[in-house]
Amino acid sequence: MTKIKICGLMTKDEALMANEARLDLAGVVFAPGRHQVMAEEALVVRKALDERIPLVGVFVAESVETILKLVETETIQMIQLHGQRPIAEVRRLRVAGVPIIQALVGDDAIDQAKDWQNQLRLRRSKEQDGGLEKHQDSDSALANFSGRLDEKSASNLPLANFNGSPDEHPGSNLDLVDFLMVDAGAGSGQRLDWQRLTGLTPTHLFVAGGIQPNNLSDLLQIYQPDFVDVSSGAETKGHKDLNW
Repeated sequence: MTKIKICGLMTKDEALMANEARLDLAGVVFAPGRHQVMAEEALVVRKALDERIPLVGVFVAESVETILKLVETETIQMIQLHGQRPIAEVRRLRVAGVPIIQALVGDDAIDQAKDWQNQLRLRRSKEQDGGLEKHQDSDSALANFSGRLDEKSASNLPLANFNGSPDEHPGSNLDLVDFLMVDAGAGSGQRLDWQRLTGLTPTHLFVAGGIQPNNLSDLLQIYQPDFVDVSSGAETKGHKDLNW
């Protein structure tokens, strides 16, 4: 069953609405923009949010030190990365022991995700044929994931920091993140071509961009990812309104 993440929470009242709506995930944005929050504001959201709802921190260019501090203070329970990050940085974030989402943004996001998944399948097949059977247990990364997600075995399809094609860094960047997100454009409200999603494996996948209460059912009739991510589509006059 597809689960819901509402992103762009900014206040205690919005956190309380998230509790009432029994969301699966909530998000706060640390990148510049209309929904940007500071660490103190994010902590207010976290304290008001039901402890069973993981809070995802959304980052674009923030430092690893900033992200790790938010994890250490238990402000966020998941990390969502936009844009390309050096592999060394993602490896440092992995040490924090919380799940990582890598967002792929733009018109070619679906193509990137398909290429990524195909490369991962090819590598896994080669490893098994060679008797190596490298098998990262991503469930360990989800050990601190307090939520109502009924996780499938995360080791079925390990993902990676996306720095172009996985083949550009063979053997080094294929097991670094736990989830992919495809998004037409961060915060743009634009939709991807949902018909093209059908070639993607839905496991551990978020679909974002232009999702609203009046079109969510249209998406789910075409494709059912593990998660959908909604931000401005859950707002009335610029404020969160979760009366779906």
